[in-house]
Amino acid sequence: MSPFRKLVVACFVFLLPGFAEGADRPNFVFFLVDDMGWADIAANNPDTFYETPNIDAFAKSGMRFTNGYAAASICSPTRASILTGRHPVRVNITDYIPGAKVPADSKFLHVEDRDNLALEETTIAELLKEKGRYTTFFAGKWHLGGEGFYPENQGFDFNIGGHERGGPPGGYYSPWKNPKLKAKRDGEYLTERLTEESIAFLKKPETDAAPFLLYLSYYNIHTPIQAYKKHIDHFSEKAEKQFSGPTPVIAERNNFSRGRQDNPELASMVSAVDDSVGAILQALEERGLAEDTVVVFFSDNGGLCTLPPRRSGIGGPGCNLPLRSGKGWLYEGGIREPMIVRAPGVTKAGT
Repeated sequence: MSPFRKLVVACFVFLLPGFAEGADRPNFVFFLVDDMGWADIAANNPDTFYETPNIDAFAKSGMRFTNGYAAASICSPTRASILTGRHPVRVNITDYIPGAKVPADSKFLHVEDRDNLALEETTIAELLKEKGRYTTFFAGKWHLGGEGFYPENQGFDFNIGGHERGGPPGGYYSPWKNPKLKAKRDGEYLTERLTEESIAFLKKPETDAAPFLLYLSYYNIHTPIQAYKKHIDHFSEKAEKQFSGPTPVIAERNNFSRGRQDNPELASMVSAVDDSVGAILQALEERGLAEDTVVVFFSDNGGLCTLPPRRSGIGGPGCNLPLRSGKGWLYEGGIREPMIVRAPGVTKAGT
């Protein structure tokens, strides 16, 4: 299979030939959420503790993939696979960058992973620029290499906040300690800023002159689990009314998995993503771009729900039930993702 065909299959360019009549080169908006599990949106799990009205409405307007799987159960390998259309082992990124320390008594041989996505790899951004003269915009989490391997070195014309770290070193409220994004004010919320920058890109003259790729890679809902002030009171009150007694725990070998979705802080972070998705979809409508734009929603791996006792006595912050386990595990909870595609003229609403 040729590299182009792999990209077609993996990165949604397969939608180009059947796109709405008159739109020879559709725009693309790709939402990638960090650590969001399959059960974290109501479109997949009506009983979820979280609230995702904008994502759910988007699902009704597009096609929901009930068996969407990530290329890996952790972030960097999946991100490399999405960008290149290749299996993680083919790009020599099989663990998060820089990777976990291999135990001295390990009985297995371990591959020598790269600390970056090789510049020789062809990314979806480079392909779209070469084949269709696209303007390419990246915002958010990169985690595929440091200086010299940033998004601007991999085919993106704009890079807002993408650098080598997997989570925001300074937290979600500024100062973020992000070398590629300076806060405008103290206490600025990271996801709100990434949304603002994405909408500003949609208003640039470049988006009128040429088709575009807007790749918004959220840091949410990765650790640190830090309440989104706009919604935390609502979810704290909801949890108090809905739950009684301690959080149930499920044993997973020598680890624990959280047994229910009941974390107000995490719920508020999910809502921050939902607000962002809604704002950007609304901006597409207002700019008259919605009918010419393919929109994809995905996650890099399952929710963080399983942790060793030394880190938590109740597992991770999230819960992926009815799926087993989560991030870092190859059970369904670690690799099955929320996946939604809307391509006017190609996908049928509500399927």
